[in-house]
Parts: sequence; structure tokens; C-alpha cells
Amino acid sequence: MPRRKKQVVKVKNLSSLEGVLQEVYNEACGNIKSAQEGINIITTSAEPEDVDDLAKVAKARTDFLKTKTDNVKVKLEVAKLQNDSLKHAGDLQPELNAAADGQVTAETFSSIREMIMEKAKVENDYEADGNTDETEG
Repeated sequence: MPRRKKQVVKVKNLSSLEGVLQEVYNEACGNIKSAQEGINIITTSAEPEDVDDLAKVAKARTDFLKTKTDNVKVKLEVAKLQNDSLKHAGDLQPELNAAADGQVTAETFSSIREMIMEKAKVENDYEADGNTDETEG
């Protein structure tokens, strides 16, 4: 197998995005295949003698199945991104603009800090009045 080519990721570059998505998809497919091979090996070669051995085999199979499920989810996420790209006919600018509209600024952090301080003050006042959420029992 040839050595992997180093992936260069460029912002706002469709071919770069395609390359990253393809690499992620290929890796997910490889992981699914490896997990299935592991399941097959455990199933065919394991000869459990007691309940403890059966539990260990079941745990190993469960771990492989979890890996397989996680990688199927990755493939679905890649498909969703591809769908979004096709929906906009390859023009990602509307999506990028929508993401930029929710930009975080210093004012955003200031307003969040004020909200936290107000909430803490209200909670402190509430506790100072002798009210607590805990029930005694």
C-alpha cells in the first residue's frame, strides 16, 4: 500500500473540502472493515469454556460493534455534508455566510458574563433568604 499523501486543508476551498471528506470516508470504511474482521475472528476462533469466557467474548464483540456503529455515523455525517454541498450546487458561500452571521465578539462574552453574574446573584439572594432546593429527610 502506498504512503498516504499529506492532506492540505484550505479554508473556503471546495477541492480541499472534498479531499478531507474523502479521507474521512475512506478511514471510516477501513475501520468498519477492520471491526467486522475482528468480529469474525472472535466468532470463529473463540471456544468459551465457562460463563466468564462467554462474557469476555461478548464484551469484545460489543466493542467491535460499537466501533462499527461509530464509523457508520461518521459516514452518515459525511453524506450530510455532501448533501448540503449539492443542495447549494457546490456553492458553499451561503453556508459560510450563515455561519459568519453568528460570530462571537467580546460583547457577546460580556453579555454572557453579565447573565451568569445575575443568575449567581439571584441564587445567592434566594439562599440568603433561607430557601434551599435540598429536602431534608
